[in-house]
Amino acid sequence: MPQEVKELMLTELEEKFRDIKQTGCVLVDYQGIKAGEARTLRQVLRQKGGEMIVVKNSLFALAMERLGVGELNSLLEGPIAVVRGANVIEAAKAAEEMARAHRVIKLRGAYVDGRVVGADGVQRLARIPGREVLLSMLAGAMLAPLRRLAFGLLAKPRALLSALDQLKDRAAGESPAERQGDEPSSAAPGKRKTPEQ
Repeated sequence: MPQEVKELMLTELEEKFRDIKQTGCVLVDYQGIKAGEARTLRQVLRQKGGEMIVVKNSLFALAMERLGVGELNSLLEGPIAVVRGANVIEAAKAAEEMARAHRVIKLRGAYVDGRVVGADGVQRLARIPGREVLLSMLAGAMLAPLRRLAFGLLAKPRALLSALDQLKDRAAGESPAERQGDEPSSAAPGKRKTPEQ
């Protein structure tokens, strides 16, 4: 391959992966996958906002060196495809889904937060809930103490209202004669009325 072509390809790789330190990526071994399956995988990834890029290892290694992430080169062995998404978690989910659907695809590793992780690291990343789920979990965790406080503050007035309602119901259920019986009697103090009286 002429040097000019290599230089153009290298520049293109550098441009495509210039934000790799922020977004990360996942590397997969795609050896044995048929061209039609690879095309379908790329289309599915594109629909999900990701992409799969087959790279030439030597050029990719040189581009990563220039971008300051040369440690990623330890994963470059055999035919490699790079899976990218909005973030490395989305890329890991997509790569793991691809590996489950096509047994010939093997997870190689990932670059995340300035570190290289192996295939088990990719699987752990894929198990992290999505952004929306994490945000809803956070909102629920933040609202739970407030909800308990509100119920606690409302419990005492409710108890008071309940007691007042019971007193009102008791008073409404008694006849006027029963209420007069509750009034202090005109009998002499110290003398009790007996049932016969």
